[in-house]
Amino acid sequence: MLWLLKARDTLEYGNDPWSPWYDKTFGMVIRADSEKEAREVGQHKCRHNDECKEGITTEPWIDENYSTCIQLSYEGEKKVILEDFMAA
Repeated sequence: MLWLLKARDTLEYGNDPWSPWYDKTFGMVIRADSEKEAREVGQHKCRHNDECKEGITTEPWIDENYSTCIQLSYEGEKKVILEDFMAA
């Protein structure tokens, strides 16, 4: 199964492990058997967890308060799931 793991964009200032915004991962598509496994893979592979502010979670991909994880299917609206873009 494929899972779309994304940072929540509704977090309050001071409780946002993605602030400041630079040098962070905000989403990924993961192949895993379950949501739990997808979150664990994302947390393990993502560099972000070492950059979190003190007092805020160091496991934002595991914690549902900081991230969303939805199973992707072949059905649904047409949209881009992942765009791999680099800028200079």
